[in-house]
Amino acid sequence: MIFYFLQIYIFHDQRDTAFYLLQDLAFVPLQVIIVTILIDQIVKYKEQQDNFKKISVVIGAFFTETGVNAIRNLSVFNLNFHEISKNLSVGDSWTDKDYNNAVKEFRESNIIIDSKASDLKLLKKFIFSNRQNILTMFENKTLLEHNNFTDMLWSLYHIYDELNFRDNLYELEEEDFMHLSIDIKRCYQLMVVEWLNYMSHLKKEYPFLYSLAVRKNPFSNKALAENKLL
Repeated sequence: MIFYFLQIYIFHDQRDTAFYLLQDLAFVPLQVIIVTILIDQIVKYKEQQDNFKKISVVIGAFFTETGVNAIRNLSVFNLNFHEISKNLSVGDSWTDKDYNNAVKEFRESNIIIDSKASDLKLLKKFIFSNRQNILTMFENKTLLEHNNFTDMLWSLYHIYDELNFRDNLYELEEEDFMHLSIDIKRCYQLMVVEWLNYMSHLKKEYPFLYSLAVRKNPFSNKALAENKLL
């Protein structure tokens, strides 16, 4: 306001000064709105970044404690495991483009799952031994916002429900085997994609952890040999 009085004192033009004053005041609400929107966007972006970091930690804990072994236990039912694994041998030289291509190729691949290919009782035992860890994940409200990962957890727990519902897993009807094959395939597809996304994130954000994760790759040459024996 002092500047406007100073302008009148120097140029002796009250009309123009009043005009520009009113013009500036007219834009004040618009400026307030713009600043408010910008601040709100900045705050939301920061919250999203914080939530993403929290989610990444939880997802990392899942694959370290349960997820990688879950993929191994599901892979024994995959009849074309060796063929699929060729495009999933992640390594230190992999880039974002490599991971994006791997996800795309995996989603488009013809995965053949047969629930009669291995021991369902062992799969049930594995999921039961990790049951508490899976249930704890569902209690994380931040994680529930990550729909794809939550869907994967539900699909894994659903397999346990299906297996636990049946008394004798060695004497099932063909219809039961077909149903279980569909459930295993659904979980397998979701979990491998989430694992690839996790590995991609790990390489960018935590390269010192990525090296160890590569050595634990459930689709490595060692995993191929182990799967062949099952």
